[in-house]
Amino acid sequence: MQPSKEFSGLTMPVFSAFGWAGEENALKFALAQLQLFIDALYLRLPPDVRDDFSSRGLSPDNQNVYLATGDSFDKEAYVAFNARPMSLEVQLGIVGTNLLSKGLAAVNKDLTVAHHTLTQLDPNWTLRVQQMQIDPDSQERAHHLDLFKDSVNNLSEDQAREIFSRAAYLNEEDKWATPIYLSLRLPSERVAAMSTAVVDISADLVATLMPTLRLFTGKKTRKARATRSTTKAPRRPAEATEETPPGEQAITGSIKAMADSFTYVAELKPLHIRRGFVNLTAAHWPFFAASNRMETRDVTVVFGGRQDRHSSVWRLQPGDQARLVLGPQVHEWLEENFANSENIRVVARRLDNDEIRITLDAAG
Repeated sequence: MQPSKEFSGLTMPVFSAFGWAGEENALKFALAQLQLFIDALYLRLPPDVRDDFSSRGLSPDNQNVYLATGDSFDKEAYVAFNARPMSLEVQLGIVGTNLLSKGLAAVNKDLTVAHHTLTQLDPNWTLRVQQMQIDPDSQERAHHLDLFKDSVNNLSEDQAREIFSRAAYLNEEDKWATPIYLSLRLPSERVAAMSTAVVDISADLVATLMPTLRLFTGKKTRKARATRSTTKAPRRPAEATEETPPGEQAITGSIKAMADSFTYVAELKPLHIRRGFVNLTAAHWPFFAASNRMETRDVTVVFGGRQDRHSSVWRLQPGDQARLVLGPQVHEWLEENFANSENIRVVARRLDNDEIRITLDAAG
């Protein structure tokens, strides 16, 4: 099978190639597809998230692809994608000694915030805090033991305090290193069925990891304001002519596929930005409705490298129009990053646990 120059998804031959001994051509094909994948993913990330990663590429030694905060795969921190016969593993690694030293000091300074950030992740994420011994001559690292290796959901605040305090102490010793990993495995058959949508889904996963990454790098989400027209009127109470009747569609765009996901581009009006909502259409409501009587549906919103669990989709009457009503943090982000008549992309996905996750970003 010849590698394609355009990314068309991570098909099953990509995954099975890593289980075949001596199949050099199959592995070459798989690595080429992973390279196309990481390039497509990097371009799909929001600009403020891309800025956190200085390099990206293929690691021949590890046979994976990565986004890295340093100029090499394992100098500081990375998000790696490891394709194996049965799964695609997404892994955040905080591995650089200097970064760990500064990051662990920051984490221990405000442990409550760090614990909250970690436990806000989906329980399927595994946290591993590893103790590794450093050879004094070669500087190579060897596994010694795990300070913690379990679901983030099973990490108590007391455990976090003890583990990160110990990790910080050990990391200052020349003979020890305490790298930290977060990992999630997606079944390979499921990933193969995603086709090119794996890029959008992976971008979501990277976005959910950004708060944890920034705990250690010390970087904060930038609030870059969109360029606004100088003729824009000052804020004022909504006029009667500005209110959009619930059944009227004050949006433009088109629906793609709506089985387990859909993408929609909406045009924002002054009222939408001021009140903090994004109008969808009546055709979108069945995606959110768990029953005929349901009027609202709580959703998780991913935006600007952050995650919010205080947003919901409302069913408006008459007409059953769907409206995404934003939580306070997302509303603030919307006001700071969008102006009248700009387009916003809405990507909604239904996850295995019946959670609905919506990713918002600027539409080109």
